[in-house]
Amino acid sequence: MTSNPSRLNSDHDVLVIDASVAINVLGTGRPADLLRMLNRRVLIDELALSEVTRDPFSKLPGREAAEALIHSGRVSLVQLSAPAFEIFLDLTGASQPDDLGDGEAATIAQSFDIGAVPVIDERKATRIALSMRPTHPILHTIDILACSAVTTALSRQELGDLIYAALFHARMRVPLPCRDWIRAMIGPERAKSCPSLGPVK
Repeated sequence: MTSNPSRLNSDHDVLVIDASVAINVLGTGRPADLLRMLNRRVLIDELALSEVTRDPFSKLPGREAAEALIHSGRVSLVQLSAPAFEIFLDLTGASQPDDLGDGEAATIAQSFDIGAVPVIDERKATRIALSMRPTHPILHTIDILACSAVTTALSRQELGDLIYAALFHARMRVPLPCRDWIRAMIGPERAKSCPSLGPVK
């Protein structure tokens, strides 16, 4: 079986999640459980939260679903500081194709400002962040779902169900190097219903 693809490690103690990642977490149907198992500080900027318009699993308004996690203490809502706002302006004001939307820009700016790890699934945002700070770690949703804290807390069946829910309900984007591991976890039949995994081999 392909080795576990998660790059999340003990140095990544504060995560700043983008809207797409928040949607994927909600899409698992077990967001509070997942964040409890993760056992790290998880932040979301208010601009990224504004882009979470719908919980893909419960069909509740996104703000309502996300605020339940905030009120429970599983996620902290943050705002851009003055230095972070300058980074944000550079990112949103860049010329195409290097400009970013507000939520992605805020997520990157927050992480750079406080030395946290951004969790972003979009390739463009990842490319731009790496071009700015090549040594700054950048993670994807799958790094959370496949991390050792989660995989040791769940049975293989439970983990497969969690990942499949994020794929099916939230249409989670999966980096190409992670796809074989994901297919092995959820099985070939369920993989057929997940377009973001690409063609089933």
